[in-house]
Amino acid sequence: MRYLVSTACNERFEGFLINDWLKSLKDNVDLSETDVLVLDFGLSEKVKSILSNSGVLVRKCTTPGKIVNTRFVELLAFLKENPDYDQIMMCDSGDVIFQKDISELFKLSPDNFKAVCEDYRVPMDFFLTKSEISEELKREIRKILNERRMINAGVLISPVDKFIKMSEFLVSNLKDLNVWGMDQLLINYYLYKNGFLELDKTYNFIPTTHLAGFIVKNGEFYFRTGEKIAIVHNAGNKKFIRPVRNFGYGRDKNKPKYFLIYLMRLLYRIASFFER
Repeated sequence: MRYLVSTACNERFEGFLINDWLKSLKDNVDLSETDVLVLDFGLSEKVKSILSNSGVLVRKCTTPGKIVNTRFVELLAFLKENPDYDQIMMCDSGDVIFQKDISELFKLSPDNFKAVCEDYRVPMDFFLTKSEISEELKREIRKILNERRMINAGVLISPVDKFIKMSEFLVSNLKDLNVWGMDQLLINYYLYKNGFLELDKTYNFIPTTHLAGFIVKNGEFYFRTGEKIAIVHNAGNKKFIRPVRNFGYGRDKNKPKYFLIYLMRLLYRIASFFER
């Protein structure tokens, strides 16, 4: 069995990619059966050299648009060119760190998609009103996702054959690759329609959209039970709404913005109520 961890990055986040994302991955995750792929959307030559010397696969990407969308075009092409992988983990690179070994997820329920759900409903209308997808698909999305909790696509594990089919669906329906948010909505629709295994929140913990209490000790995240969190995701479309200041991997990192976390949870709760 051979597995793949894939992410995408540009020069803006390459420092975090090297010093936090990749370092935390290598320090904490058993990669003996796993390759690491970085989709290169404009990395510097220095960083590409560091990645290559670290044994990381680097694929030069040229598809125009937002990375959250174009990564599926490029990853789809890579997987078709490299058919020997059994499972893939696709994850974000600029706001994710690993704190524990998660390699067992590749062997868990190997025929299913695996992902973490947030504690709030999918904000469908916000995205659908700006979408160029067909009215028929919009109606079906509303029907499938009604009252459903949001699946966060920042960490997604899947059999490669199923990931290819999902990516083909996304690529064919993302009419505008410069639109933000539609990838998440379409992934939610596809997984709820076709089935997935919901993982525990420790495998993609987001301080603002998960209600569990947490603490930071020596730069590491723990639930209040004392359990170390496996994957921490400092999600937020804009820097000012990301819940952790100086986020990263190391003893001197990670200062939670507790007031912002409380406020964002309240706003998500209100938005979730009005989605009913």
